[in-house]
Amino acid sequence: MFIKTIKRNYLKVLEDESIADADKIDALLMKLGSEYLISKEDRVYIFQKDDLTAKFDAKHARAYHFKDYVCKDMNKLFHGF
Repeated sequence: MFIKTIKRNYLKVLEDESIADADKIDALLMKLGSEYLISKEDRVYIFQKDDLTAKFDAKHARAYHFKDYVCKDMNKLFHGF
């Protein structure tokens, strides 16, 4: 996944006032990886594509307003996808 795509989706979620701040990480994960989602129990998202599996715990994610960190984390998560 390209970092520009992540940043573009990040900004869309950030500007969407209908999404509560606490739910923004979850919304971004769903925008970026909904087609690969296999589980999201207790805000722990597991994505799979072919033999690659990625896991992201939204409960322990950094604050959403730290754009650079969030985008880097998302890039690492989806790098193999």
